Amino acid sequence: MKKKLVIILSFIMMMFAYGKDNNIKKDNYKIEKIVINNIKEIPEATLLSKMVSKEGKNFSTENMVKDYKTLRELDYIADVKLSPKYYNEGVKLIVDVKEKENIKEILRKKGIIPVSDRENISKTAVIKGINFYGNYETPSKKLSKLIPLEIGGYYSNNKLKEGYRKLVESGYFRQITPDIEEANGGIVIDFYFTENPKIKKVNVIGNTVYSTDEIKSIIETKPKTVLNYNVLRKDREAIIKKYSQDGYVLARVEDMSLNKKLELNIYLKEGMVKDVKFQKMVTKQKGQRREAEDTVLKTEDYLISREIEIEKGKVFNINEYNRTSANLTRLGYIKSVKYEARDVSDSVDSKEIVLLVEEDRTARIQGAISYGSELGVMGTLSLEESNWKGKGQKASLSFEKSDDSYSSFSLNFSDPWIKDTDRISWGWSLYRNKYENDDSEAFNKIETYGLSANVGKGITKNVRINLGNKLEYVQTDPSQSTGTTTDGDTVNYYSDDYFLYSIYPSISYDTRNSYLNPTRGEYYKWQVEVGYAGGVDSDAFTNTTLEARKYYPGFTKNNTFATRAVFGIQSDSTKESQRYWVGGSSTLRGYDGGDFRGSKKFIVNLENRTQFNDVLGGVVFLDVGRAWDYDGIDQGYTNDENFPDDIAYTAGVGLRINTPMGPLRFDFGWPLGDDDVSGMQFYFNMGQSF
Repeated sequence: MKKKLVIILSFIMMMFAYGKDNNIKKDNYKIEKIVINNIKEIPEATLLSKMVSKEGKNFSTENMVKDYKTLRELDYIADVKLSPKYYNEGVKLIVDVKEKENIKEILRKKGIIPVSDRENISKTAVIKGINFYGNYETPSKKLSKLIPLEIGGYYSNNKLKEGYRKLVESGYFRQITPDIEEANGGIVIDFYFTENPKIKKVNVIGNTVYSTDEIKSIIETKPKTVLNYNVLRKDREAIIKKYSQDGYVLARVEDMSLNKKLELNIYLKEGMVKDVKFQKMVTKQKGQRREAEDTVLKTEDYLISREIEIEKGKVFNINEYNRTSANLTRLGYIKSVKYEARDVSDSVDSKEIVLLVEEDRTARIQGAISYGSELGVMGTLSLEESNWKGKGQKASLSFEKSDDSYSSFSLNFSDPWIKDTDRISWGWSLYRNKYENDDSEAFNKIETYGLSANVGKGITKNVRINLGNKLEYVQTDPSQSTGTTTDGDTVNYYSDDYFLYSIYPSISYDTRNSYLNPTRGEYYKWQVEVGYAGGVDSDAFTNTTLEARKYYPGFTKNNTFATRAVFGIQSDSTKESQRYWVGGSSTLRGYDGGDFRGSKKFIVNLENRTQFNDVLGGVVFLDVGRAWDYDGIDQGYTNDENFPDDIAYTAGVGLRINTPMGPLRFDFGWPLGDDDVSGMQFYFNMGQSF
């Protein structure tokens, strides 16, 4: 009677304490967790097996009262208290236990192995039974395969731990509690499970890119199956993989959880773009103070804005960013672009995309002295600004002079995209060239003064039409007054001063990743020129040129294959001094400029380019082609052939040195299979050959 009175009084005190948390209703919450405190020798599974309350089941006061009475009356427990607490939108049931002083002796008498004795169980102990409790949806036969212990075999504590680990990793259970009891001269192993519930429905929340059915089709978790955390992890990875493969790299699975209706809710955050901003990339050294203007770009905002392909109000896509980055770096004055995705305070699934823009050096001055087999010693001075006043306009001034009577001067300006227009461009150039060709009798000296202007329109990002025109004044002088043909006839040479005017429409397609030093992309251009040249034998003329270039990956990351093909044809009325010249640093390396002349030309250039480091690069090349059908009066030219006879071949190697002005080019070329020409030709120039 006294014992019952103590139990009743203790329970009344416990209920009084529990009553303070009066917001916990009887059947509104599930038991998310059961925590047993202060046990040292009593196996946890022993107590859990005695309780009516189970994890995953609805909490009720009646069951808690039953559990209190059951535990309080156990011979090896001196006292017990049960108290519910809020936990993860459910209840955590806390069981505080006080063990009796002679606990180990009491447990042994009841066949229960104390916790401290379990490590000392003899390896000769025979397993009499393995039992599973609480696995209502998962067959015991399936679970037995996960445990490396067998009935009739010897006990192993390490194998028991391995089996426990595999059961946990199966993902089917919220809680697994193993227990060991002595029985029939051996031991019995019991596993108590709190099984995950069956899923009634799968809900996808926050998806806009893909439909709910599309998301459900790529996950393994289905309605009417037992919730499995391993499968949930795979499903999370499958969803992220789906988004990432299509470029939605900011998308993430925010949560996967069961609601009270046993419906699995999959919450997605896709990364919606609320705004796109850009600022200067700051690379200050440690200890330096930052100023307000450190993040201000020289480039005008509108130049960057019109190249951005990331759309506000849509989910961020890395492909749109990559295209934006490529657009900006192709401009020539943007060195690199990175992005940051920043959270927006007033939105749970919106991002502010900040483009960090690193501007390249745009004002350049270059002076050089070089030697080439074709032009001898040559001095070069050039000034260039490729982002004039931050408006993307390009202005340049260059001068070249050699000791072999060659000189060149040019003043250039261009605006590749006029502000507030639909991809309209314009530019002009003022130039003067003077060249003395010792291999030409009739046109030994040619001096040209010219002014050209052009206007263009971008049809798309990569397709452009252009209309150019030029006005030139040309002076030509022979090296002697007459020449003698192979038949012994005399040809009179003359000085010719004339004006030339022409217009030249063109269409181009350009996907190169850089204009100065491309490593990827294609370039195609078709141009037709129509004009009139005065002077001796004045007449109208026409010509057309087709050019194709392609750049693609080579053998290694820093290796590039570059190819170019050029075909041109002129009308017979084209003045002889305006015929195509083939040979030299930009066409056939291994021959002098003008070694091949004519009214038709065809050139193929093949290069393999390797960048050794940030400064040095190397090139191996093969050049093929020539000009044909010269059919002129110049008896100093002896290489005339009809198309396509006697194609010339050259091969060579080159060195590239990267500078703020672009690559410096040093090429060494040798003619192949031509007995009339021998020796190596050396060339120096700015920029890649194409």
